[in-house]
Amino acid sequence: MARRRFVDEDAIREKNNRAANRQGPLKKNASMFVYVVAVLLAVAARIYQLMTNWDFDRARYINSNPLLNFPVMIIIPACAVLAFVLITGSARDKVIKSCVLINPWRLRYDRLSRKIPMSAGYAALAMAMMYLVDIVTFFVSLWHKNEKYAYDNLRVTPENPDIDKYAYKEWNRLTGYTWGTFFYQVLMLLVMIMFISLAVNIFKGEGLTHANCAALTLYSVWQIVNILRMLSSNDAIALSSDRLYELFSRMAAVLFFMAMARLFNGMEKKNTRFWLCFWGYTASILAAVSVIPRYFWLIFPDGKFDLRAGLDVPDATDLGIIFMPICVIGAFWTTYVYRAMPKLSTGKRRWTKAPMTRDYEEMGAIEDENVERHEI
Repeated sequence: MARRRFVDEDAIREKNNRAANRQGPLKKNASMFVYVVAVLLAVAARIYQLMTNWDFDRARYINSNPLLNFPVMIIIPACAVLAFVLITGSARDKVIKSCVLINPWRLRYDRLSRKIPMSAGYAALAMAMMYLVDIVTFFVSLWHKNEKYAYDNLRVTPENPDIDKYAYKEWNRLTGYTWGTFFYQVLMLLVMIMFISLAVNIFKGEGLTHANCAALTLYSVWQIVNILRMLSSNDAIALSSDRLYELFSRMAAVLFFMAMARLFNGMEKKNTRFWLCFWGYTASILAAVSVIPRYFWLIFPDGKFDLRAGLDVPDATDLGIIFMPICVIGAFWTTYVYRAMPKLSTGKRRWTKAPMTRDYEEMGAIEDENVERHEI
C-alpha cells in the first residue's frame, strides 16, 4: 500500500499565487525605492555642483555646459526607470486563506480615497501652514525694508537737518504693497483653506471628497500664476539660472494635483494612475533638488555669508511639494482592502447558496429562453 504524503495547502496556495502574480520582473511599489535613491543622488550632485561650478557673486554657473549639470544626468535616467517600473511592474490581488487582498493599484477610486494614509493629512496640514509662513514672512520683510529706508533717509540727523521731523513717522511701512500682490495672497489664503479642509477629511476617514477635488484646481491656478510671475523675470528661463529646478518642479506639481483631482473625482482614464504616480515622483525629486541644497548652503555657509546673497532663499511652500505627492502615492502601495471569500459547506454542496427570490428566478428563466433562441 502506498504511503500517504502530507500536503501543505498553504505552500501550494502561495506557489499558485506567485505564478498568477508573475507579470513583470518587479512590483510597482519598487518605484518607491528608485525614488529614494534618485533623491539622495540628485541632491548630493546638486550640492557638489554648487560647491564647484557656481558663481555666488553673479548667481550663475561658472561653466554652463549641460554635460556638467550632474543633477540632470541623474534625474532623467531616474524618471525613465520610474516610468518603466510603473508600466511593467506587477500589482495583482492576493489570496490568503479565506480572504482576498485587493491590491490598492486596482481599487476603485471611492474605496481608495478612504484609504489615504494619515501622513497625507499631516502633509496637507503642513502645506497649509507653509502658505501662512510665506504670507507672514512677506509682510515682515516688507516692513523691515521700509523701516530701514525711513531710518536711513527720513530721519533728522546732524548730517540731514533740513528733513521734516515727521517724515520718519509718517512713512508708510507697507509702501510697495500692490493690488496684484493683494489678490495673489488672497489666492494663497484660499489654497491654504483648501489644504486644511483636505487634511480634516483625511483625518476623519472620509478621504478626498468631490468638493476637495474641485478645490484642488485652486492650487493649480495659484501655481500657474506663480509660474507666470517667474517667467516674467527673464532670469528664470536662462539655462544658467538656478531657478530652473524650481520652475519645473512647480510645473510637475500642477500636473500631479490635476491627475489627483481627476482620479479621486471618479473621472479616471486608462493611464490616470500612472501619470499621477509619475508626476508625483518627478515633482518631489525636482523640488528636493531645488530646495534642500539651498537650505544647506544657507545653514552651512562656510564663513562666506556675503556670497550667499546670490542664492535665492527657497519659498516655504516648495517644501510641501517634496512630501505631499509621496504621501498620496503611498496609498497605492500600503492600503489593501480585504474581501472575504465564500465559505465551504459541510454538506454535499460545495458552496453555500443563498435562497433565490421569485423575481431572480423569473429573470433567470427569461435569460435561458433568450439563450435558446440565439442558439436556434
